[in-house]
Amino acid sequence: MNKEKLRKKYFFYRKSISQEEVTKMSYKIFFQIKKILYLWEKKYYHIFLPIQKNKEVDTFMIIDFLLKKGKYIIVPSSNFHLISIENCFFNKNTSLFKNKHGILEPIYKHIVSISLIEVIFIPLLIFDLKGFRVGYGKGFYDRLIPLCRKNVIKIGLSFFPPVKEIINIHEKDLFLNIGVTTDRIFFFKKGSVKKNF
Repeated sequence: MNKEKLRKKYFFYRKSISQEEVTKMSYKIFFQIKKILYLWEKKYYHIFLPIQKNKEVDTFMIIDFLLKKGKYIIVPSSNFHLISIENCFFNKNTSLFKNKHGILEPIYKHIVSISLIEVIFIPLLIFDLKGFRVGYGKGFYDRLIPLCRKNVIKIGLSFFPPVKEIINIHEKDLFLNIGVTTDRIFFFKKGSVKKNF
């Protein structure tokens, strides 16, 4: 299935999930992520803040876990005119507001260098067994990732099992290093599944 059809299908599926189920499944995804021990050796983590109306994975569970470990959190602030992301420092005292697109962002932005990011959690609707993803189609993260360090760890979180293949992938499409669902973790090298459990 191509990106457009998958985007429409899984956006509909996710919108039909109750908020209670979102919380339960987010917790299961968090439980899976905690198993990836080498992730927690890093210092700087870029994490998207969930858009509640879109029933996104609740990443505040991950953020709270990392803050307790003394890690540094970076959250995105999206510029819809430039289709770009500013990387903003976040801690327990950061005040947030909801912009006109329903996205939470810091009220006062403390911009940090993109070069610091070691792990990045990328929003998506679905990923496939080769590590490619379907997002919302705006291209924010497709533009952000090439600016990151080459060894940045890219993680996608999904309520749904991966599809076999997204058929209209092109050379510059973003691929994941790790895909996490409610009951499995998938590790990818470019274009193929390396390991999953």
